[in-house]
Amino acid sequence: MKEMILMTPGPTMVPEDVKKVAGAQPLHHRTEDFYELFSNLNKNLKEIFKTKNEVITLTSSGTGGMEAVIANLFSTGDKVLVASIGYFGERFYNIARAYGLDAELQDFGWGNAVDLDVLEDKLRNGNYKALLVTHNETSTGVTNNVKEIAKIANRYGVAIVVDAVSSLGGIPLEMDEWGIDAVITCSQKCLMSPPGLSFVALSERAWKMAETSNLPKYYFSLKKAREGVLKPNPDTPATPAVSTIMAVAKATNMLLELGLDNVYKRQADYGKRVREYIKSLGLELLPEEKIASDLITAIKVPEKYKASEIISHMKEKHGVLITGGQGPLKGKIIRIGHMGYVTEKMLTKTLEALKDAIDKEG
Repeated sequence: MKEMILMTPGPTMVPEDVKKVAGAQPLHHRTEDFYELFSNLNKNLKEIFKTKNEVITLTSSGTGGMEAVIANLFSTGDKVLVASIGYFGERFYNIARAYGLDAELQDFGWGNAVDLDVLEDKLRNGNYKALLVTHNETSTGVTNNVKEIAKIANRYGVAIVVDAVSSLGGIPLEMDEWGIDAVITCSQKCLMSPPGLSFVALSERAWKMAETSNLPKYYFSLKKAREGVLKPNPDTPATPAVSTIMAVAKATNMLLELGLDNVYKRQADYGKRVREYIKSLGLELLPEEKIASDLITAIKVPEKYKASEIISHMKEKHGVLITGGQGPLKGKIIRIGHMGYVTEKMLTKTLEALKDAIDKEG
């Protein structure tokens, strides 16, 4: 079967060197070789998260990381505000509700970013324990200004939890410097690896919150996981996705060798290039350009076109897979992911495939 070019919100393409590592015989997770590899991964993750605190590795999707943070930081009835701008903001709200939190949804609308003035009014008057927010909303192609959001949360003593599942390692996020209390990401987006792992980092304030949490957790106990990371020979409480750990260790080495600032610049260049090309085709972006993501581009589908046919044409004729809309945007937009491992050749082929599909359908 011919390999598809994945220009989706995730999973994303995996570099050949990372695929080789992922396909090798897995290490046993209670051996010196694994301890050395895991220790190196932990150092890399701290550098990518921009934190001095430990980063916890969980065998789960990014959603598992989000659930782990809810289960470990809060207690029944805690009042939290969820600032939602799309599908994954709503998911955070649903997880909080499932765990019995007094969660309030502030919906800023699909295709919008968080309105900082509205957010400040809510936090000033709401007596919330925490704010939950998405950094990069893949359902709409919008990036929130998390740096300014964190400033507001800290101004009112509200802990801030950031879903950086699709953003960490692709666009700037400075956990410690910006005063963020919890950050969640995963392996299959900007970290250029197969699915299977989520990663969570907590601030000192968040670890103190974890001491008083009364919500149930066992497999997702971050305190147990932290104990493993802090050992002289670091490990995990249970058997992890060893092959994916091996892959992410290699991928994070590659990212740091390239340099995060260089990665951020490349992603910014790709985002601008895609948006300019979309406009040259006479198509319209879903969000305003000033809040548009450099990692994924959401494009409105004109009435005379069908999103499903554009997607199918690009897949069947060109071997390029993109995705459609979710929720209320289903059938109304298409989404091109350009995060993680994307080469100039992949990007050019994707844009040419889109033009061909538009010409054909038009």
